[in-house]
Amino acid sequence: MKSSSRSGRFKKKLISLDSLQVEVPKFLDLFHKSLELFTQKQISEAELCAHYIIIALSLRYPGTWPGSSNTTHNIEHQLTGPIPAHIPLEPNVRKRLDGLSIGDLFNKFALKSTPPTINRALLNFSTNKYPLELMFKIPTPREVLDQQKNGRRCLTLITKEKQMRDYILGERDYLGFCLHDLIHADHFYHSNLSYQGQLGLYKLLALQMDKGVFDDLLKNEKFEAEFEYIIADMNAYPIHLLKCLKSAIVHYGNEDFFNDWVKNFPVANHLQRLNQKIYEPREEDSILLAWLNDLTME
Repeated sequence: MKSSSRSGRFKKKLISLDSLQVEVPKFLDLFHKSLELFTQKQISEAELCAHYIIIALSLRYPGTWPGSSNTTHNIEHQLTGPIPAHIPLEPNVRKRLDGLSIGDLFNKFALKSTPPTINRALLNFSTNKYPLELMFKIPTPREVLDQQKNGRRCLTLITKEKQMRDYILGERDYLGFCLHDLIHADHFYHSNLSYQGQLGLYKLLALQMDKGVFDDLLKNEKFEAEFEYIIADMNAYPIHLLKCLKSAIVHYGNEDFFNDWVKNFPVANHLQRLNQKIYEPREEDSILLAWLNDLTME
C-alpha cells in the first residue's frame, strides 16, 4: 500500500514554502534542546509534543500565539513543567504566561490557528487517557490500522530538516501534520460510543485484509486511496465509516460483491440496507453499533 495522504478538513497548509525555509532551521535549533531534555527523561512524550507546538507557534506568531484566554477546558493533566525556558518569548507574551505551567497554557488559552480539540487531546495524552503512540516517522495506512484496532493512535513529530522544508506528503507543513494527528486522536477517543464502534470496525477490517478479501479491489488505485482513507484517516461515527466503506466497494466493485461479503455476518440485512432509503437509522444504528462492540470482545 501507498503511504496515507492523511488528509482531512483541518487547514492543510498553515505556512508558505518560502517561509518554511526560514522557519525550519530556527525551529530545529530550539527543538534540539527539547529533544535533549526528552532523551534525558526530564520531560515526557506529551511535554515534548507541547514543546513542538509551542516552538512552531512562537516562531510564526511571536506576539500573539497564545491567542485568547477564554477557553473552557478544565482537564486533569501531567503537563506540570514550565513553558520551555529556551524558547524566546515576546515581553507581552512572557507577562501573560508568567507562572503558568504547560498544562495551564493548554487549559486556559485558545492557541492561535489551533482548534480546541488539540488542547484536549494533548492534555489527555499526558495522563494516557488518550494512549497515543509517539512516532518520528510517517506510518503506513496498515500500521495505523493495526494501531487503531488495538486502541491506539499515532502522533507523528517530523524532525528531519529536508522533510520539514517541504509539505509532508505534499499536503501539510510539519506543524499542521502534528496538529492533524491530535485532531484525529480526539475524534477517536472523545466519544466512548464512537470509540468502541471504531475499534470493532478496525479489528474487522484488519482481519478481512489478512484474509485477502479486498485484494482484487485494492488493485484499483482509486479504491485503494479511499480504503486507506477509511482505515487510517477517517476517525468518525462508526456507521458513517460503514456507509463510506460500502459506497467505495459498490462504486469500484459492485453491490453483489458487498452483499456476498457481509452475508455471513449476523447483521447482514442491516449492512445491505445501508445507503438506502429503507434504512432506519434510529433502530438499525444501534444494532450495528452493538455488533461492532461485540467484535471488540473477540
